[in-house]
Amino acid sequence: MARAPRRAEASGSTALQDEPEGWRALSPEDLPGLLDQLSYGIVVLGPDGRCRYLNDPAATMLGGPAARLLGSEVWAEFPEAVGLRLRLACQEATSLGGSVRLVEEGAKLGTWLESRVFPHDGDLVLVFRDVTHEQVAHDELVEYVNRISEAERIVRFGVWEWEVARGRVRWSDELHRIYGLGPGEFGGTVEAFMEHLHPEDRERVWANISRSLETLEPFVFEERITRADGEERVLLSQGRVFAGSDGAPQALVGVCHDVTDRAKVERALGASERRMRAIIDNTPSLIAVKDLSGRYLMSNAEYGRVLGMVADDMVGMHCSDLFPPEIAEAQRANDRRAASEGEPVYDEAALERDGTARTYVTTTFALPDNDGFPVETCTIATDVTERRERESERREREQWADRIGSALDDDRMLVFAQPIVDLNTGGHVSSELLVRMRTPGDRAEVLTPDRFLVAAERFGLVQLIDIWMVRRALTLPPSLVPQVNLSAITMCDPNARREIIALLVSAPQAASRIVFEITETAAAQHLDAARAFAQDVDRLGCRLALDDFGTGFGSFTYLRALPLSYIKIDLSFVRGLVESLDDRRVVQSIIGIAEQFDLTTIAEGVEDHATLELLRELGANYAQGFHLGRPAPLQPN
Repeated sequence: MARAPRRAEASGSTALQDEPEGWRALSPEDLPGLLDQLSYGIVVLGPDGRCRYLNDPAATMLGGPAARLLGSEVWAEFPEAVGLRLRLACQEATSLGGSVRLVEEGAKLGTWLESRVFPHDGDLVLVFRDVTHEQVAHDELVEYVNRISEAERIVRFGVWEWEVARGRVRWSDELHRIYGLGPGEFGGTVEAFMEHLHPEDRERVWANISRSLETLEPFVFEERITRADGEERVLLSQGRVFAGSDGAPQALVGVCHDVTDRAKVERALGASERRMRAIIDNTPSLIAVKDLSGRYLMSNAEYGRVLGMVADDMVGMHCSDLFPPEIAEAQRANDRRAASEGEPVYDEAALERDGTARTYVTTTFALPDNDGFPVETCTIATDVTERRERESERREREQWADRIGSALDDDRMLVFAQPIVDLNTGGHVSSELLVRMRTPGDRAEVLTPDRFLVAAERFGLVQLIDIWMVRRALTLPPSLVPQVNLSAITMCDPNARREIIALLVSAPQAASRIVFEITETAAAQHLDAARAFAQDVDRLGCRLALDDFGTGFGSFTYLRALPLSYIKIDLSFVRGLVESLDDRRVVQSIIGIAEQFDLTTIAEGVEDHATLELLRELGANYAQGFHLGRPAPLQPN
């Protein structure tokens, strides 16, 4: 646009200053052309209300050529209702002498015009602006707000805004409803907001908000509120801070979602999870969950105890961080197989717990996601060490029961006898019966007692052997006085004792020749059973010998409690008799005690002539040992 030249104010001069090149003064003829270049429509109405002037944009907006519109009533170009409101606006502007604004549909379908009417020198000037895009955007915004409001109502969330500088807080209608208030009933201040919070949550909520104001970071927290009707609800609040150009917080905008029902479910699930966690942590099995890369996601307390660490410290670690390579590789192989095949994988692992090797049976299976695809694996390992030991013991017992039972049934149980000699006469006065077992097959082997009696006692099978030995002793000739060993297990077994007594009763003469040997250790541990058995066999004429005398701590007690005829001096004192003065003193003391109680002494383990002569000098009555005779097979009549 050309602009008017400035006049010089030099003294006494009214001439124009030199104009810059390309500039000229604006003339009245330039004005219509300039007005036609505007985006606004301009219409001038005369006192009679008819159009005196309009520019090209106005003609376009009113939908007609300028020639037709000049001299017409402009409001007639609009729909009737719109034209009426425009005419009334013109009358109002004339009456007020000021500007009147009106937004209505345009003469062209689908358009919107903003009209401003103001009087000028007896005429009315109408300025039209096409606001179609603005109106459409406004309508869309209104529709969007309505939809948001409906969405808020459906999903039960409300929106709030806090203008920090002004201290003003605005709530959406739905947020009012969540709080049990009518629209506009909220006080609109931070203090009013805090009043609705549960007293126990106020400090925590304000700390979250203050932190966001300081850091300009988003916030999210749960809060308990008290509604106007007194009901307590749980809200999830989240939002962000908007900063001004100076970087200071200008506003907080947030969304509150009523999660009361979810919170109740979560509390119930939390209680259930705590129960499940307590069960998992107190189970004796090892339980762990790993992702597909072998990294631990969780483990129970027992897993931590076995590894000597806190279970939570395992999270994020790999198998190779916790186990030797062979165990870690086996576990990873089971993980991969379970994930790929979709079936549980069973295995065994040897782990050390509290310095002791333990055997664990493991079950590894895949944990799927919502679509059924494996995303994790779980391994449960159960300590079966004692179970395996019991199973092994059961199998071993069954094997020994079969061996001993078949040996008795097949006459492969043998009786050996070792002579007992009178030291005064040198005569053979009796024999200690000893059991042997012959193995089956062509290459049979005769087993000594140490190779099967220990197992027989351990598995409760020795009673069968003791009963069998008593039965064999009763078949021996009258010239042979048998001494039969009786185990503590048999002595304490009422059924075995009854069967032995029945055998003795059935052969009274043979029974009167039998001497039963019970060890001092057995008598010490089972004195009542030893006393009862001794009394039973004593009434039948049997005699009793206390074996291994001197090895226990209650020797005098047994001498008083049991009807003994013999005491057998333990071979541990006899074998060193020649070399050891202490052993001689012990043996001499035992012999002296036996004489006081009128008991016959039998020295065991005599393996040389010097020992034999020394026993004779010390006053021992009888002796047995390899020097006098080794155990030899004995067959009954």
